[in-house]
Amino acid sequence: MEFYATPPIDGAFCRYVLIDDDMAHPVPDSISDDAAALLEPLSVAITTMRKAHVVPGSSILIAGAGPIGVICAQAARAFGAARIVVSDPLPARRERVLQFGATEVLDPTVIDVAALDPPVDAFVDASGAPAAVISGIKAVGPAGHVVLVGMGADEIALPISHIQILEINVTGVFRYTDTWPAAIHMVSTGAVDLDGMVTGRYDLEHVGEALDSDSDPASLKSIVVPS
Repeated sequence: MEFYATPPIDGAFCRYVLIDDDMAHPVPDSISDDAAALLEPLSVAITTMRKAHVVPGSSILIAGAGPIGVICAQAARAFGAARIVVSDPLPARRERVLQFGATEVLDPTVIDVAALDPPVDAFVDASGAPAAVISGIKAVGPAGHVVLVGMGADEIALPISHIQILEINVTGVFRYTDTWPAAIHMVSTGAVDLDGMVTGRYDLEHVGEALDSDSDPASLKSIVVPS
């Protein structure tokens, strides 16, 4: 798996970049350039929902209301989830994710997420926090699914008895394929709002500021415009 602008590939922050033609997908004029740039993180969310087996009527818990948590909440809604619970310790993030598909929000510093009632069909970790992973797994009901998206500790102790007795499936997301047609369809039909997630726009002279913008809790996604 290789990405432009991440090691070991440099030089993506320029006006023009060459890519293989089989990696290029036509984007309809109805999708803005900003939204087209965010089809990649939406692809992460689409793969996550597929692995979480989200179907119409499902219930899902998402830990973390940062960019990936928010886009996963939108994808869950697009997949038909009826109950979308998002946990985050920051009030502003909890309030914002309600605008992007969440039906409930929880403060994990106040509420015992592991005791969520009724339990959910699926749990997605978009935080990388070990405590969130453990409590999220415990909030999943029998034969449920857990998808780890957040990049956190290399090793954590998992509630094995809960996983084994309830036959919970635990997996991760790093690679994804065949997501772009679905992503383009979701955006073009209005099922997912990517333009609303853009909280900053920068030119090539201010790439450093764009990269540092994620340190601001109010930031969701920053776009670098090469022209």
